Amino acid sequence: MHSDRPRRLVYPVAAAVLALLVPPARATTLLQMDLAQLCTRADRIFRGTVLSARVGTIEAGGAQIPTVTYRIDVSESFKGEYQSIKGRRIADIRMIGKPATTASGSSQLFAVLRDVPHLKVGETYLLLTTPPSAAGLSTTVGLGQGRFRLTGKAGTEEAVNDFGNRGLFGAARLERTAAAAPTARIAAAGPSAEGGPVPYSMLAERIRAIVGAR
Repeated sequence: MHSDRPRRLVYPVAAAVLALLVPPARATTLLQMDLAQLCTRADRIFRGTVLSARVGTIEAGGAQIPTVTYRIDVSESFKGEYQSIKGRRIADIRMIGKPATTASGSSQLFAVLRDVPHLKVGETYLLLTTPPSAAGLSTTVGLGQGRFRLTGKAGTEEAVNDFGNRGLFGAARLERTAAAAPTARIAAAGPSAEGGPVPYSMLAERIRAIVGAR
């Protein structure tokens, strides 16, 4: 009987936690998405450097769920609204925090959240974020699909998401985008659908074309 107890606790609380991540009109999904789909689902799209990370908690299903609020200095925006603080564009994102590991069964609960992406203070990212949920929580679209790490020197950076950019440039989707917006036609000799890092400048150009064509 004892072995069944954690299972009974896990499912109701896990469902409550996942509900916190679901915005009113659109739900976070783990389905593989191409760039156009990621952009369409995103509430905000921007490049920025993480200034701070403030931990906290929120109650759900009788459990205290960890949260972290990131403050990001936005250097380039593609979509969405941002606050201005002392002349700088700032984005605050409140996400589910890192799960605690305990022997009481809560580690099983938080295992469902292990794929929620996290950001590092001082690092620069290209982020596509979901609309805030009713609880004010957000994440990156498609979880790690909407978080791009930037590496390399300024002007020649490369970008790659947590899925290695796999499926980001699906051929079928590119054809539909080009047909719908001839002025934003994408060259045939583009990046492979199999993935791999891509130049940030090229990725930014494609995002502008997709968002501008909507």
